[in-house]
Amino acid sequence: MSNQIRAYRDQLGFKQEELGEQAGVTRQTIAAWENGEREPSLVQLSSIARIMGVAVELLQGLELTDSRDPNSFFSSLLFRADEPSALTPTIKQHLIQKVADYAAVEKLLGEIPVSPAKFPLDGYDSEAIEDYSKEVRNWLGLGESAPVGDSLSLLESKGLKVLPYPLPAKISGFSACEEDWGCLVVVNSNDVAERQFFTSLHELAHLIFHHKEYRQPPERTKSSDPREKAANHLAGAILLPKNVIHREMRAYRDRWIPDPLLIDIKRRYGVSLRTILIRAEQAGIITKQQSGTQMGVLNKRCGGKDKDLPNSEIPMPQRLTRLERLTYTALLKDGLLTNSRAAEILGKQTLEVSQELQTWKQSDVEVSD
Repeated sequence: MSNQIRAYRDQLGFKQEELGEQAGVTRQTIAAWENGEREPSLVQLSSIARIMGVAVELLQGLELTDSRDPNSFFSSLLFRADEPSALTPTIKQHLIQKVADYAAVEKLLGEIPVSPAKFPLDGYDSEAIEDYSKEVRNWLGLGESAPVGDSLSLLESKGLKVLPYPLPAKISGFSACEEDWGCLVVVNSNDVAERQFFTSLHELAHLIFHHKEYRQPPERTKSSDPREKAANHLAGAILLPKNVIHREMRAYRDRWIPDPLLIDIKRRYGVSLRTILIRAEQAGIITKQQSGTQMGVLNKRCGGKDKDLPNSEIPMPQRLTRLERLTYTALLKDGLLTNSRAAEILGKQTLEVSQELQTWKQSDVEVSD
């Protein structure tokens, strides 16, 4: 048990002092539990489980009592990362719990698991991907040139399960599809906003192009894999259609693209500077050599290929997730869900959920009046 408390605390970013304060014990008590010097009571264990948003069974080192085989579910994962082994057993078990909870809330409200349209694609075909991107944008309600905005929220509006989660740096995200639970997209919540947007659409591409491979995917997929190249291309084409690139950049054909223009497009369309340069190359505005040269200079100025220019950050939108909306909707329906169960599902304290629920009830009363 001691190792499980430490493992989940580290994974979810809690400090001993923070966890102790919320649980009503000292930092030394948390340390004693983690070192195996003392054992928490069941009440205390339930409290820290609610605070961290994990099931008590996981802190006890037990497998979740779900009829579905966790290993079977995770065998359906198609990883974007080069190092899927970075997904530890601790993370897997916690994600299984979160997906099971999400599916349970959907079932309470009669929500039907959703999967996107499927366009099987073998290998890499740039022209076909550009055509598919138009169909996907129409499915998302974007038309020919509207900015995508918060793609996580957009995918949720279509009924897909999207889970931001603090994954290891080696993993930007992954996706899974299972008959009873539907499709799932997980994005690394530690990443910057534009990276999370791109990752969510990259995983959508896998769900669209490679749906049949989810039952028995390879253990590793490298960036040079045609499937990864196809998923990257579709994500970029959804974020920045060719007609947008031509409209915004036609004055810079075969020229250096100025920083102010790159930053402006980044902010308006929610994409990284590197994605803009890649799309400019794919649209024929600049050559592959020009794109590579400007990207090399950009990487040098930014101090690395994963960093962007100063003052070009995009804030992550503040909003309710679909899971939060569904959970509070279930709470408003008497008998469907308890406050403590909702707190466990959302990874919040029961008091916080109870207080938030009152604002939902107040709004309901005002409308009724």
